[in-house]
Amino acid sequence: MQLANPDLIFYTAVYLVASGFILGFILVIFLIIMHNILYPRLDPILFKEPWFNPAQLEMFSAWPLSLIKTVIYMFLIAYPNLIRKKKRFKNLKEVPPVEPNIKIACKIYTTLHLMFVSIGVAFILLISGFYIINTWFT
Repeated sequence: MQLANPDLIFYTAVYLVASGFILGFILVIFLIIMHNILYPRLDPILFKEPWFNPAQLEMFSAWPLSLIKTVIYMFLIAYPNLIRKKKRFKNLKEVPPVEPNIKIACKIYTTLHLMFVSIGVAFILLISGFYIINTWFT
């Protein structure tokens, strides 16, 4: 079965890949900036034994895995009620205070992060759907 417009699928895939690369580049720059802002403030408060196990304390103390710790901090700052329901920060009484502009930046990052994930899922669905249609229905 011939697809009606294969150019549409190609341009959609190119658009998803290009937007994923651009958004990924923005996310990496944003993450490095937020890492340099957050780790001196939050490591003495949160980077301890009750919230991180000893292996994570060792792994997340060096670059590049310390960026994962920064993403955890940003999700905690952006959505404290949702994150404190999870296992890691269940016993945390209150979220460490940060400036309102850092809270806004954390919400922007988490939104961009979820957009990046949804672009990846859309690309995988597009390519797998194209493969299924092209192989099963020909």
